[in-house]
Amino acid sequence: MCLSSPGDDHDKVAEYNYLGRMSKHLAFVSVPAYGHVNPTLPLVEELVARGHRVSYATGSELLPAVREAGATPVELPWDFDVSKIVGRGFGADGSRAAAMMTKLIESSRVCLPVLVEHFGDDRPDAVCHDGMSFVGSALADKIDVPAVALIPSFASNKHFDLRSKMRGSAGADAASAVLAEVQAALKAFAADNGLSERFAVFGQEPTAGLKVAFIPRSFQFAGETFDDTFRFIGPSLGSRAHSDEWSPPADGSPVLFISLGTVFNDRPEFFAMCVEAFGGSPWHVVMSIGAAVDPASLGAIPSNFEVGSRFPQPAVLGHARAFVSHTGMNSTMEALYQAVPLIAVPQMGEQVLNAERAEELGCGRKLDPETLTADLLRDTVSQVADDETIRANLARVSRELRACGGATEGAEAIEAYLGELTATSNTVSRPSSSSH
Repeated sequence: MCLSSPGDDHDKVAEYNYLGRMSKHLAFVSVPAYGHVNPTLPLVEELVARGHRVSYATGSELLPAVREAGATPVELPWDFDVSKIVGRGFGADGSRAAAMMTKLIESSRVCLPVLVEHFGDDRPDAVCHDGMSFVGSALADKIDVPAVALIPSFASNKHFDLRSKMRGSAGADAASAVLAEVQAALKAFAADNGLSERFAVFGQEPTAGLKVAFIPRSFQFAGETFDDTFRFIGPSLGSRAHSDEWSPPADGSPVLFISLGTVFNDRPEFFAMCVEAFGGSPWHVVMSIGAAVDPASLGAIPSNFEVGSRFPQPAVLGHARAFVSHTGMNSTMEALYQAVPLIAVPQMGEQVLNAERAEELGCGRKLDPETLTADLLRDTVSQVADDETIRANLARVSRELRACGGATEGAEAIEAYLGELTATSNTVSRPSSSSH
């Protein structure tokens, strides 16, 4: 219903507002990390297309993408560059994991007053944030508005705990070793800022009344145990799917995409191995090496290679026949969405789980980065790319992901949630017809 249409009368407008279907103001809050921001952008685009106003608070590097999605950027003074802290992984002693979380909490202390000041004068109807962006939960509590939890990876509840699942995976023991310290620091953060018990502590099930997960329920561990406050909408590509920043080779060579993502990518020896494995091969190799690796350190780049700090991933995957990936969740979902087989070279515990789940679904193969050789990588890519069973599995999984509803489902869930809250609030505040 369009509120400005000539046939609307006062009662219809009142009913529309009463049901919570009027235009809303949503505040998105995120740490400055592509793996956290990118999955949310199609949802932002959908909300804006539906007439809602979205403000998006994150670091300066991500603001252009936020603006392009149609949101109003809100720059936060994040002093939190994950790649500089843990570019080569968490380490066996957990020191880098502790440093990352300590830095995140310190930076959140600086960002929270900025958020409160900004949104105190422009109060949103809800704050949408993920677990790493717990400063969003703090904002919702401080200004007393509903929160919507955004989940870019596996969700957790009383039946499934991601940290427990990671035990034995790379980096898991280190993460467990610093957890108590992190939780203590977060409790101090909550106490210092006068936050209530609804403040969502990192690593626990979100306290928000609506949780939007950017994976399908079929990919989630123990997916059947999650109640209807969790909405598994699956991935969406949004306008990023139509990027014209990259074009496939004119000669029709099969495209192999290689990327370790934007964080755990300071691996010049791995990229040199890829040059050795695929140089002069029939593959047209598109290799994203991140900002930390100097291309000169890889030696002479073969003519069948494109090497850059980053590429528009959905555009490349749209033409790729295989993907050598770290299997971060965003990359994993985008590959499965576009039915591209995965050759996983995970760099930390959570990525190991993603790789294992993709392998369980018959959508690729997981390799051990510690024992990987150029010959093994070359042979595995060839086998996976030509495996018809894997391709059939990918086609099935891709259909499942596209059927989840994506950004449309997410926007409708948020609208319904806020509508229910508005209706409940109005019912409570309205006197009954028998009142005098």
